[in-house]
Amino acid sequence: MTSYRELQVNGDRLNNTLQTTCSSWGALAGSATGMRRLALSQEDKEVRDWLVELCTALGCDMKVDQMGNIFATRPGTSKDKKPIGMGSHLDTQPAGGRYDGILGVLGGLEVLQTLHENDIQTHCPISLIDWTNEEGARFPGAMMCSGVWSTKSTTGLEACYAVKDTDGVSMQEALEAIGYLGDTPCDYRENGLESYFELHIEQGPKLEAAGNKVGVVTAVQAMKWYAVRVSGVEGHSGTTPMESRSDALVTASKLIAAVSDTARYTGLGVATVGVISNDTQSQATIPSGVSFIIDVRCSTDTMVADLSSAIFKKFDEIVQQENNSTSYHVIRNWGLPESTFHADCIEAVRSAAVNEVGESKIMDMKSGAGHDAAWASKVVKASMIFVPSKDGISHNPAEYTSPADCYLGAQVLLQAVLRYDEVVSRRT
Repeated sequence: MTSYRELQVNGDRLNNTLQTTCSSWGALAGSATGMRRLALSQEDKEVRDWLVELCTALGCDMKVDQMGNIFATRPGTSKDKKPIGMGSHLDTQPAGGRYDGILGVLGGLEVLQTLHENDIQTHCPISLIDWTNEEGARFPGAMMCSGVWSTKSTTGLEACYAVKDTDGVSMQEALEAIGYLGDTPCDYRENGLESYFELHIEQGPKLEAAGNKVGVVTAVQAMKWYAVRVSGVEGHSGTTPMESRSDALVTASKLIAAVSDTARYTGLGVATVGVISNDTQSQATIPSGVSFIIDVRCSTDTMVADLSSAIFKKFDEIVQQENNSTSYHVIRNWGLPESTFHADCIEAVRSAAVNEVGESKIMDMKSGAGHDAAWASKVVKASMIFVPSKDGISHNPAEYTSPADCYLGAQVLLQAVLRYDEVVSRRT
C-alpha cells in the first residue's frame, strides 16, 4: 500500500473539475471567468446535487443539516473518533470568480478521491463540508451557516430561517425549494468534528508580492456589520425650498463618506459601505429613507469596537450639524470575533507546506477576510491554507489562481489532514 507521505493529488483532475463545474453551474453571462452562483439558487442546487452524487459513489456517508450544510464522510478505522473536517463553500458573489470558496470544496473532494483510489485507510473519518451561504450575498449574514453550526453566532437557526432575499424569499423557503432543508441538527454538539482544515485563495496580494507559495493561516481578524437606517421627510423636489428640506439621502451620503474617512484617520482597521438602498427612488421626490450596511474589520475585537465607536461619534456630529430633522439608527448588527487557530492544526499545515515547497516559500498569515474556519475554530481545532491570488483580486470575475497553485493547495491539504490523523492515531 502507498505510504501517505508519497501520496499526490491529481492536479489535472482538480483543475478540470473546477473549470467544468464553474462553466456548468453559475457561469456569469458575458464573462469568460465570472461566476454568479448565489446561495440556494438553482445553480447552487445543481452543483450540490453533483457533489452529493460523486461523494456517494466514493462510499461517503452523506448528511445534510438543518441549514443545508453538506457533510460527506469517508469512514476511518476508528469507531469512536469524530471526523477530521475539510471544506469551504460553493456559493459566490453576484459577480465573483471561480476560486473563492469553490477551490476549498473541490480541493477537499480531490483529497477524498485520492484516498479512495489509493485505498488509504485513515484512523479518523474524513469529512468534506460544503457550508451554506458563506458569502451572505443573497441572504445577508456572511459565514451564516457555519456560525449556526458552531452555536457561537448571535444569529441562530430560527433567525437565519427568517432572513429574506431581495425578492422576499426566506432562507427556509429557499432551502425547501431546492431540497436541502436537512434533518441533521445544525449543531457541532450533535454533528461534531475532531478538527477542521480549510483551503482558500488568499484574496490579497501578500503571497504573490513576496514570491511565497503557501500561507499558513494562524488567525482571522475581527469584524462587525451594522445595518443603518437614515430617516428624513419626503417632499416634492420642485416645490420644497432647500432650507426646508430633510433629505435622508444627502445626510446618508455624508455618513457614508465619514465611514471611510474615520477608518483612514484612526488607522485602526478598514471600514466599507457596499450596500445602499433608497426607499423613494423617484427623481421628483426628496428621499425620506435610506439604508446602508457598514463592514468594519480590524485585527482585534477591541480595535473593532474602537473604530465602530469613532464612526458613530462622527455620525452624531454630522446629524447635529445638519440640524434638519434627519436622523439615523442601527437596525441590525452582526459580528465575527477575532479567531485564533490551534497550534496542532497550524503545525500540520506548516509541516505539510515545508515538505512541498521548503521553509523559504511559506508565510504565516492572519486573514483579513472572514471564513467558515473562523466559526469552526470556536468549537474545534482548526487552521487554513492560503495559495496566491493573482494581483490580490477577489470577489471579481478577474479572480485567478494558477493550476499549479491550486494543485499545491490541495496537496498541502491532503498532507496536513494525514499528518493530523497520524498524530491522533498515536494518542489512542
